[in-house]
Amino acid sequence: MKTVFISAFLEDSIVVKTMLESTGIPAEVLSDQMLDINPFYSIEPKGAKVIVPDSAEADAKAIVADYNLNSAIIVTMNSYRFQAGQE
Repeated sequence: MKTVFISAFLEDSIVVKTMLESTGIPAEVLSDQMLDINPFYSIEPKGAKVIVPDSAEADAKAIVADYNLNSAIIVTMNSYRFQAGQE
């Protein structure tokens, strides 16, 4: 199994896992320790990991790269709207 995504937030890992599974790539989220107060935040020093079979690593990394790119674009657009007063 290969790690293809790591995030401090469990919800991001769940989104990536769902995206991978929707393309037929089996994926699992690993996080040994979770805060009871906020179950979507991982206190695992390395975050919540998404792992896939070795044979699917290249395809999974391409999907994760696309997710990271689109997430960055959305954050930038929302930041611009907030600064421009267009909440």
